[in-house]
This record gives sequence, C-alpha cells and structure tokens, in this order.
Amino acid sequence: MDRPEIREAYGAYYGEVSHAKGESLGREIVRRASPRLFLKDRLRMLDLGAGTGEFSQGIATALLSEFYGPLDLHLVDRSDGALSHAVNAPRDPRLFISVSRATLPDERPFLPGSFDIVTMANCLAENEHRDESFADLLEEVSNTLRPGGIMLLVEPADKRSSRALLSLGDLLLSRHFPLTLLAPCPGGRVAPCPALAHSDDWCHEDRPADFSETLLKTAESLGHIKDALKMTYLLFGLEGTPLPPSLRLVSPLHKGKGFFSGDFCDGNNWWRIRLLNRNRSDLTRSFTRLHRGETIGTPLVLPLRSGSPRDRRGAMDWPKELPVIRLAHPDGQPFDREAGR
Repeated sequence: MDRPEIREAYGAYYGEVSHAKGESLGREIVRRASPRLFLKDRLRMLDLGAGTGEFSQGIATALLSEFYGPLDLHLVDRSDGALSHAVNAPRDPRLFISVSRATLPDERPFLPGSFDIVTMANCLAENEHRDESFADLLEEVSNTLRPGGIMLLVEPADKRSSRALLSLGDLLLSRHFPLTLLAPCPGGRVAPCPALAHSDDWCHEDRPADFSETLLKTAESLGHIKDALKMTYLLFGLEGTPLPPSLRLVSPLHKGKGFFSGDFCDGNNWWRIRLLNRNRSDLTRSFTRLHRGETIGTPLVLPLRSGSPRDRRGAMDWPKELPVIRLAHPDGQPFDREAGR
C-alpha cells in the first residue's frame, strides 16, 4: 500500500465495497449496541489494520447518522502511505482522524488508551497462523473499552479466512474475555462454533447490495459478479442484547425435487431442515422465500428424521402445522411480522 499506483487500483475496486461493508455493519452496531453507547458526548473508535480507511469510514457514516457528537477515529496500519491516504480523504466534518503506524499484532503504540468501538478487518487473511497473537492483542484491547463498548471483527468470506475468524472467536470466548457475542450467532453463543465441527464447513454473509456502474463494469471485465457483500464477522459487546434463540440460515436455500432445504444454526448445532412440497401451506410458505443470514423462530422441539443428506448433522422435516416465522433480515433488522410470514 506504500506505492501510489497500488493504492489507486485498490481504492478504485475494493474501496467502494469496503465502505459498503462498513456502513452495513455500522448500522448493525447501532441496532445491537447498548443505548448508552450513543448517550456520550464524544465517541472514540480504534480501527486495527485500517488500510486506506474506507471500511472504518463506512462504519463512521452509519454511526454519525445516529450520533450527533464528534467521533474520534484512530487508524492503525503498517503502511504510512495507506494512513496518509485515509487522513486526506474527504470525510464528515464531525469525524476526527489520528493515526499510528504499527505492524500488528506485535506492535501496540496505540495502547494504553480508551475506546468505545474497536474494529479489525482482514488482518487474519494477511497473517496466517497468528491466532494466539491476535487473541492476546484483542484481549488487551478489550480492557480499554469504555462502558457500552463494542468490538467488531471482520474477514473475507473465503473458507480459510472465515474459519480463521471463527477459530479466533472461539479462542477469545474460551478465555476470560469480558465481551458477549452479540451477532451473528443466535442465542448468545459461547463456544465452540458449530461451523468448525467439520473441516469442509464455514459460515459467511452474502448480503444483497447495489454498487456503482463503474465498479460493476470493472468486476465484469475481471469475470467477477458483484451483487452482494460477502464477509464473515463477529460482533462483541460489553453490553447489548444478543440474538434471541432462533434458527439462522447459514447456506443458500436449495430447491430439490419435491422440497426446499437449507442448513440452519441455533448457535450450538447446525441442522439440515427441509420443507416438503406436501407440507407447504399458508403457515409454512415463507420458508421458500428465505435468504442466507435470515433468522426464523425456533420450534420448541426439533423432530429429527433419519436418512439426512448429511447424517453427521441433526436434520428434520418442517411440519406443515408449524408456522415459519421470519424474525430478522441478515443485518438484524426485524421483519414486519405480518409481511414476514
């Protein structure tokens, strides 16, 4: 990132996507965090591995739509050029940026300090096999959070990066980590993550999104399809409300011969659930409209069926008399109860 031509090329393609990811997750912070986070006169945010700053700028955009005081944003990166780019980029006049040059996870010139929001994106993807070191860093940083504080960790949606983040989350939760997992896992999951039970599984977001014509043309020329925000994330908080007990669709919804099926997570286990065509009714029809990341109400009893396509998981057929109640969109926005059924 120290070479201007690389920064320009990166920003032209990934900058818009990073900003959109930050803005989407920033809205989720607003939705999930303790209300007293936004009662403060001034917010302090730390972004670890900030790069050229588009991701944290996206988060700031969402925060400043709800918070009317100033936001102090401290960016940490190993590239002086990237930090200089971030400082000189246009921004909201209420956003005040400072920087530290550091190679993470070993250098920590930004400590001691105190922060309301800590974010880290794409660091594990660039630092393989450093889970323990990043866990040490984040555990230390978590102790700097002020009341109502939030920590957001994000990685790309590929299998290796996603599993690295989920493993890091388990490592943090197994320690004396002061934060609670607020999202995306249902039921305030502690550990271990069920996606890690088998080596070919991982869990990621695939949120529909709109991008500029310029970006879409560039993506097309590269053979890429840009129609969604793809990422894996964990949102922790000192306070705040974890997701209630529910089932979260963690795969695409598949249409087979005579049924729809998907993999769902309740925070402790993955379930292969299918809706047979003969069980479609006014109560269950919304099952066929589900998208990855949406949550539905959890039945009191999950009736297991044998002969699952994936026998290593619990599996069930959804009964026709049991209503499918859509609780929330992938970003946690509740469904309108009447429209969501």
